[in-house]
Amino acid sequence: MRIRKLVNGVVAFLFFFCMLAGVSPAEEIGKKIVIAVSPCSDVALSFKKFYPLVTYLQAETGSEIKLVYPPNIAEFENRIRNKDIDFAFQDPNVYVKFAALYDKNTLVKARNPNGGDFQAGGIITRKDSNINSMKDLVGKSVMFGPKLSASKWVVAKMLFEENGIDIDKDLAKKYANGGCCEDIVFNVFLKAFDAGVVCDHFLKELEKKQGELGVNAQELHVIAMTRWVPTRIFSARKELNKEVIAKFDRALLKLNKNNPAHAKILYSAGIGGFQWAKDEDYDEIRDLIGEKKVR
Repeated sequence: MRIRKLVNGVVAFLFFFCMLAGVSPAEEIGKKIVIAVSPCSDVALSFKKFYPLVTYLQAETGSEIKLVYPPNIAEFENRIRNKDIDFAFQDPNVYVKFAALYDKNTLVKARNPNGGDFQAGGIITRKDSNINSMKDLVGKSVMFGPKLSASKWVVAKMLFEENGIDIDKDLAKKYANGGCCEDIVFNVFLKAFDAGVVCDHFLKELEKKQGELGVNAQELHVIAMTRWVPTRIFSARKELNKEVIAKFDRALLKLNKNNPAHAKILYSAGIGGFQWAKDEDYDEIRDLIGEKKVR
């Protein structure tokens, strides 16, 4: 009886302590961690890309993980504000919109496959299409990336504007927002669209992946590149337990592309590793899209 009272007392103390800290007891002992991933809107392909990373994080942190793919800004915001998302691996344009909801002291950003922390988009067309410059796209059809993507949508639209092309008026056939780079390349190769916007790192991997995709990379070419923008950032919601955040950050920073096992994980996700980040690293993207900084 005395032992039972002691145990009950300890449980009550832990519950009270967790309430003071703003953390639920369930979170303290480990709950399913929800990670939102953008920009790919193709759920099946996105799962395939990030499954090795999730498996790694589960082993390193001892947490059960669930991946979610918010299809638009509205749902992203709704899930974050409702605390339905613990971590978000998002493009910089998404991060700056919700920066006030994240723990800014624990930010980690992805490196690109070359080790840098910037990314760009490339406009691809078929070589037999007679489309060799941005001006040639007037009256044609274009598949952009998802609207959550910085490089395949935000700065891609800007590239069209800089070349005097209004995508709503001048792309007479149509434009659409596709999913992952594989989907966009496939649509251009099959002539479903005259042009498409893909990630710069994917362009370098296309020769290796063409057999898997069923395309001939030699029949495609790049006619223009967007401006550079920061790579994706991994952020935690403010109320998340600090120890949980630290575990995930340590696991991500531990990934090393010189380690063969880690290299497979990173290659699948299209990244080159992770490094610490600061909120001010994204001031330039704020200026670019007109997003005010919230202190």
